[in-house]
Amino acid sequence: MYDNLLFQNRLTSLLTQEVQNASFPPGVLFHGPARSGKLTVALETARVLSCDKTGEWACSCTACRLHRTLDYPDLILTGNKNFLPEILAGSQLLLTRPSEARRFFLIRAVKKLLKRFDPLLWEGDEAKLKSAWNHLEALNDLLETFYPPAPILEASQLELLLPKIETASQALIKVLPGSGIPIQQVRRLSAWVRGTSTQKAKFVILENADKMQESARNALLKILEEPPKGTYFMLLTSQKGAILPTILSRVRALSLVERTSAEQQQVLSTLFHVPSGEVPDLVSYFQAFETDKQGGFEALAETFYTSLTSPVYPFDEQIKFWAEEDNFTAFLQALVKPLTKAQPPVREPDRMFRLIQEISTRRDQFNLSASLLIETLFYRTRQIQ
Repeated sequence: MYDNLLFQNRLTSLLTQEVQNASFPPGVLFHGPARSGKLTVALETARVLSCDKTGEWACSCTACRLHRTLDYPDLILTGNKNFLPEILAGSQLLLTRPSEARRFFLIRAVKKLLKRFDPLLWEGDEAKLKSAWNHLEALNDLLETFYPPAPILEASQLELLLPKIETASQALIKVLPGSGIPIQQVRRLSAWVRGTSTQKAKFVILENADKMQESARNALLKILEEPPKGTYFMLLTSQKGAILPTILSRVRALSLVERTSAEQQQVLSTLFHVPSGEVPDLVSYFQAFETDKQGGFEALAETFYTSLTSPVYPFDEQIKFWAEEDNFTAFLQALVKPLTKAQPPVREPDRMFRLIQEISTRRDQFNLSASLLIETLFYRTRQIQ
C-alpha cells in the first residue's frame, strides 16, 4: 500500500500502521506544499480502508478495482482544483509513451473532474448543469473507450480522441463553483453520510479546504463533531494556518514534506520521463501545460504592467483562475522577473518587489482571496508609478 506516494516515507509508515491496526481516525487534514501528494495519499487511504483483503497495491478485489479508476460509488470529491494540467499531462504521456500506468493516470485525471458532478453534490440544483449535460455525457463516453481490459488505443485514435477530452473538460471546468465549496454541498454531504447505512465505508475528500465559504465551514463543523461510523472525512490544504482552529480541533493533522530537489527530479524522471534538470520541480512541470492554455503567466504579467495607465482593471473575468492552487504564486513570480531588467516596467522596482512579497505573505498567513489580492496589488502598484 502507498506505493504511489513517493518520498513521504514517515507518513506512509504511520498510515500503514494505523490502517493495519484499524485505528485510522474519521477526520484528518492532509497538509503540505503544492504537488506534494495530498490527493494521492487521500485516495490511496480510501482504497486501503475499503479493500476486501489486506490493501496490497496490486489487489484485485472489487473495491480496489473501482478505486483505481475512481469509480468507487461511496467516494465523493469536491473543492477547487486546477484540473487541466493533469489531464493534458496524462494525454501527452499516453500518446508519447503508452502503457497501463499512463492509461490509469489519464483516467484518474479526468475522473477527478467528473467526480465534481456527482448527482449528490448537485441535488436540487440540476438546472445549473443544463449547459453541462452534453459535455458530461460526451466526456463519460470518451473515457469509456480508454478503460481496461480493452487494449490501449493506437496513436491515430488517440490523436483523434484526446483533443475531444480536452475540449469537454474545459467546458465542464467553467461550470464549477469558483468560490470554494458552497454550503449547499456540505449540507448534502451531511445528509448523505447520515443517511441509509451500508456495509461499505463512505469517503469525503475536500480539496483546498481552506477555500471553503464561511457558512460551509460552520456546517462542516457540525458533521466533524460526531461523524457517523464508517465515514471518513479527508481535508486537503496547502495552507494549514488558514484552516479554522475549531476545524483543526476536530481532525488529525498529517503533514506531507516538501520533497528535495533531487527527489522531485526522480519523480519527474520515473513518472513523467522528464530528463534530469530539464524542469526544476513538479509545480513547474504542471504549470507548463496550463501556461500553454492560458497564454502564459509572462503574458498575464505584461498585461498587468501595461494596464496600469488604463482606467479599466484587466482581470475581472479571471476570478476562478486565481483561485486555482498554483496560479496565484506563478503569476507573482512572473511579475517579479521583469523587475530585474535594465528597463523595468515600474519606476521603483525595489518597492514593487517588496509589495509583491507583502501580497504573497498576506495570502499565506491570512488566506485572503487571491483575486482580491491581485486587484489590491494592481491599484497599489498604480500609486507607486
